[in-house]
Parts: sequence; C-alpha cells; structure tokens
Amino acid sequence: MMGCSKYVSKTLFRGGQLVLLLGAICYVVALSTANWVVRPKIDSVRRNINLTETKVVSNFGIFRACRQIASDKGDNDSDDCGDITDTIPSISPHAAKYVQFAMVVAGIFYGTSLVLEIVQVLPIQKYPNFLAENRVVELFSSIATVLILQGILIFAGEVKNKAQRVAGQEDEKPGWSFIVALIGLILSIIGLLLVTMFRELPFPEAGIKGGSWLNRNESSK
Repeated sequence: MMGCSKYVSKTLFRGGQLVLLLGAICYVVALSTANWVVRPKIDSVRRNINLTETKVVSNFGIFRACRQIASDKGDNDSDDCGDITDTIPSISPHAAKYVQFAMVVAGIFYGTSLVLEIVQVLPIQKYPNFLAENRVVELFSSIATVLILQGILIFAGEVKNKAQRVAGQEDEKPGWSFIVALIGLILSIIGLLLVTMFRELPFPEAGIKGGSWLNRNESSK
C-alpha cells in the first residue's frame, strides 16, 4: 500500500511539473502577442473618420497595440503596430509600464523555477535536498503567479477600460492572447498545488528523501 501511494504521489508530482511547464509556455505566448483585446474594424469612409488623424485601435496586448490604417487599396484592412503607450495615448504610461514590469518579472521567476526544477534531478547531492526542503521552486512560482494575476487586473482596469474608442467599437472582445494567458494562469496554479503537495521532502536528520508531505503526515499518525 505504501509503495502504491508513493507511486501515485510521484506520478501526480510529475504531472504537476508538466502542467506548470505548460502554464509557463502559455504565458510566454500570450505575453509576446498583441491580441489581449480585439475591437471590430470600422468603415472609416461611412463614418467620415480620417485614419491618418484619428488613431483607431483594432487590437492590443501588454507591450504592443495595432491601429487601423487606410491601405493602398482603400479597404481599411491594414494594421500598423507599435508600442502600446504611443499607439494608445489615453492610457496611463505608468500603469502600462508597471504591468509590463510585473509580467516580465513573472516570466523571469517562472524561468528560474523551471531551471531549479531541472537542477533537482541532476546528480548533484548538495542542492536538491536544500531546494526541496526550502520550497524554492514553489516560492518563485507563487510570486510569478501572483504578479501575473495582479498584472491582469491592472491591465483590465487601467489599460483596457481607459483605451480610447471611436463610434462602432463598443463591442470589443477578449482576444485569443488573453484567453491563453488565463489558461496559463489556471494551469500554473494547478501545477503549483500538485508540486507543493507531492514533492518528496528530505528528512532533516538523515538527509534522505522521506516522501511528500502528505505521505509523511500519514506515516506520522
């Protein structure tokens, strides 16, 4: 029974690592794209809008925003993308920069946690027990997850809601980048819970692995 329990714990732990990795990948993809918010394209001729003088934002993300421009064919289907604070001057540059900072730091922390996770499986006796016992990976992943959640909330309140619109763009929708970011956040939380619960922890007095904290709690009863 104990062997079966350890096998299940190890399987769930490996699953948590995989889920955490998938969450980080989703996050990087979402962060590097500009489809967090998507707005409908407008007919500038019918609405008498000069796209050269008026910035009509079609979609934007954490770093970049795209505005609708008149193409050579006159179909208004072209987009010109640039820095979000330059393309959308109505938003607070400080809020936008903080969101970018928080998201980048979160990405660095996720990368660090993945590297430390790899270090723990290397044949190095000095570091794996220290990293596991002190929950270093969980610490970095937790901070990254909190930063992402905070960044999403500030982005929704200070960037998305304050970005200027023109008539006909009231029906804006979350883009696929935002959906991928939410999926990544959920996966990261699930993966973090799994690796926290099922990571094998060393016995301090012996320096050997003693099973996950769930197994150790069971054995102590």
